[in-house]
Amino acid sequence: MPRRKTKSGIQDAFDAIAGFRDLVDETFEKLTGKPLAAWLREVGQQPRELPPGEQQTTPSELVIPLADAYAVLGLPQTATLEEVKRNYKRL
Repeated sequence: MPRRKTKSGIQDAFDAIAGFRDLVDETFEKLTGKPLAAWLREVGQQPRELPPGEQQTTPSELVIPLADAYAVLGLPQTATLEEVKRNYKRL
């Protein structure tokens, strides 16, 4: 049966963790200019509404028109399936 850690051993472990936390916080602040806790608060906040004039896009709105897809592949819209597959693999 493993021995229980002494109170000072447990405290040493907590001190090591706290020291690592402080090191991460200091490093993050040096790199980004703001404390990690402040950054996490900002990231965790989601806007309740979009600013006026902006619209939310849905995945279906992000689809390009079929003619543009053929143009990306360098093919006419009358291309065969084999031609589409061949040019897609070349991308």
